[in-house]
Amino acid sequence: MEFSIFGILAVVLELFRPLLLPMGLVVAADLLLFGAVIGRHRRLNLRAGVRTSLIIGAVAAAATAFYLPAWTGADLSQLSSMIDYAGIIGGAIGVGVAIGLLSYPPVQLLMRRPA
Repeated sequence: MEFSIFGILAVVLELFRPLLLPMGLVVAADLLLFGAVIGRHRRLNLRAGVRTSLIIGAVAAAATAFYLPAWTGADLSQLSSMIDYAGIIGGAIGVGVAIGLLSYPPVQLLMRRPA
């Protein structure tokens, strides 16, 4: 069996096809909230919002790093090589960045600059 980049992308597309519509709706809602944040940028506490979103993303990344092997049906004793650990860490970083970016607009809209 010969692997090609297009074959791999086709398999990934089939894997994520059921998630594309919900993911698109979440991204659209997040962009609308981000537009609201940009419209109110003078009254919002930007530094605290970014810091809170970073904390939320870091917590999500740490939780993903611990739970990702269990979600795949493996346990920590089955992680044997650096590639296994790199995959877990890379997935955790990706989930943490995604959750941090998606949480920024709602968090920012909930934070007000102190009077």
